[in-house]
Amino acid sequence: MIMVIIGICGKMGNCLADYFEKKWDIIGVDLKKHPKYTTYSSIDLIDLPIDVVADFSSVNAKNELIKAINKNVLVLSGTTGYSFSEIDEFIKLGKEKFFWSANYAGGIFLFYKLCELVFKDYDIFDFIEIHAKDKKDKPSGTAKMIAKKLTIDENKIQSLRINQANPVHEIIFSSEYERIILRHEVMKKDAFLIGFEKKLNEMREKNDKEAI
Repeated sequence: MIMVIIGICGKMGNCLADYFEKKWDIIGVDLKKHPKYTTYSSIDLIDLPIDVVADFSSVNAKNELIKAINKNVLVLSGTTGYSFSEIDEFIKLGKEKFFWSANYAGGIFLFYKLCELVFKDYDIFDFIEIHAKDKKDKPSGTAKMIAKKLTIDENKIQSLRINQANPVHEIIFSSEYERIILRHEVMKKDAFLIGFEKKLNEMREKNDKEAI
């Protein structure tokens, strides 16, 4: 089985390749040549049967992502920087074979549900997200995604960049009488990789059932 990783030379792309190398045949798409994995400058140059595409690149690789979706294979993207209208276009184009999330950690999906549950009953809240200093986007893609789900104005997100900080997303719901604090923190990057694999397996299982 072949997994193509768009942005394989990036941090997440490289981690994903090493994580899956014993389970999949890994091929990269990047402007750079990966020292370990066969790398192409475009997905169009790959003449092998592709089973799944993982996209952890940048918005500059939008054309490659669209090409991947048009191949009618499973495509999972974690690239941040796209507008939600662009993501909606990708979903419409890829239908059930495309999935996008700014964060693949398993706990983040439970975090959404808990926030939605509490958000119904509390009007006063603080939204804080913390990342390491080298995090480029501010607020984070995950914070924007949470804000969209809860219909929170992005201007209410408080972004902190601290040396070597773990990724944290915290929402404090309060009333005059009490306070509820929901916090999601990633201690190790493996959380993203394990969560990505779980989502991929879910999509593969669903796709296999539909093919029967």
